[in-house]
Amino acid sequence: MPISPPTPAERPPLPPRPAAGRLAGVFLLAWIPRLALALVFLGLPIGLDDMYQYDMLGLSLARGDGYRWYQRDYVRQLQSYIRLNYEIDLPPESVPEQGFLTVYRPPGYPVMLAVIYRLVGEADRLAATRLVQSVLGALLAPLTILLARRLRIAPRAGLWAGIVVALYPILWMYPIGLGSENLFFLLTLGGAILLLTAGDDRRPATTITAGAVLGAAALTRSILSVFLLLGGLWLTQRAGWRRSLLFGLAGAALIVPWAARNSLVIGRPMFIENAMGFNLFVGYHPQGDGGFVAQVALIPTRFMDDGERDRWTTEQAIGFIQQDPGRALALLPRRLAYLAGFETRELIFFYSSNLFGPIPVPLLLIVYLLLVLPWVAVAAGAPFGLASAPDRPGRDLTLLLVAATLLAYVPVMAEPRFHLPLVPFLAPYAATVWLRPASLLPSRFPGSRRAYTLVVAAGLILIALWSWEFARQAPKLISVLSPGGNLLRLDY
Repeated sequence: MPISPPTPAERPPLPPRPAAGRLAGVFLLAWIPRLALALVFLGLPIGLDDMYQYDMLGLSLARGDGYRWYQRDYVRQLQSYIRLNYEIDLPPESVPEQGFLTVYRPPGYPVMLAVIYRLVGEADRLAATRLVQSVLGALLAPLTILLARRLRIAPRAGLWAGIVVALYPILWMYPIGLGSENLFFLLTLGGAILLLTAGDDRRPATTITAGAVLGAAALTRSILSVFLLLGGLWLTQRAGWRRSLLFGLAGAALIVPWAARNSLVIGRPMFIENAMGFNLFVGYHPQGDGGFVAQVALIPTRFMDDGERDRWTTEQAIGFIQQDPGRALALLPRRLAYLAGFETRELIFFYSSNLFGPIPVPLLLIVYLLLVLPWVAVAAGAPFGLASAPDRPGRDLTLLLVAATLLAYVPVMAEPRFHLPLVPFLAPYAATVWLRPASLLPSRFPGSRRAYTLVVAAGLILIALWSWEFARQAPKLISVLSPGGNLLRLDY
């Protein structure tokens, strides 16, 4: 849709500011389950590659050793794990005592870990991180209410959206692990609220803050850089090119120094991180399926040098595409299905790893539905709410975030968890439909007939993608639900 918002006089009035008590109540509703899970798993050791690597980086920064990983003492602890999972032998004496300088991962989340580690000490670092992350995750719920207000969504619908985010089951699990999503979701949501505010008040301070927060989000997961560019174009339409330039400079003030550091480390121009070659390799590998496949992802782990790994994986990925361009194109709709898919990967992995022990099949089915149905309700309702939204600037910015997500993942590699940052943005629009179900009928739809046709087409596409995703997952689900499913030890 074109970004041509109406003049301020044509826009709906900004709804009243939500009461502090309402925001606090929704925060508590979100925090209680997250805190409960964090307390239950307070002493759980980490056990995935990403988590180990984030922990290494956080420790290195906290110790004042710079942005390094695979320190000698850490490799000594992980030697058996590396040999078992990577099928390589990495003797501790073969690595530098302080580890290797790296450009592979963005620095935002490791910096947060380093601050926590310095405050509480290394012995209690995982427990403290889980408690902090339970608070960060709970903040998403009241922030969703504030976002709905900036989108000119009715207060009642905004409240329901906040409740949905508070009770969204898969989001309860993230504070348990070490993952950049814990910080990224919060920065993306907070930055978008500030960007919408900057489009309204056009104040330099708000504009600079919005650029800085979204710049920090890009330093946490670099895919947000696409939205940072699109958000600048959106702000040009709302507040003029001077405010847009100010917004871009604020984001660049954070990103450019880190990109310069990475370029010096690698010896050639580099951006926030250099995982693109790895992701393309996994996404297009002939033994892969367009998503994350653990066996394929293990292949490049023999390269400890970030630059060498990036060159090799990029060359391999280009070769895969050139050898079979038809297959490369066929992977695009498959990745779209993954991106719109069900958030059950964590349940399947952790349950099949015997983390919870055996669970009766009826209870396991209920858990499965609790993970699937919230996304289905949000994704199915949001197109109707977006098409009939009275505030075009807010709707356009939401659509730009959706477009940025599609551009970042569908051509490279996609997973269902990658749509989670969109949930707080789509939930307010879906809630307007839940509270006004008659708007689903053609005769009562507040938009045009053409808009209704497009919305129905979007719904049919979602149904087709979900049907394919369910059929793809069915064999694995049947295995997990069968006796002994908790002992299958399936790959993540």
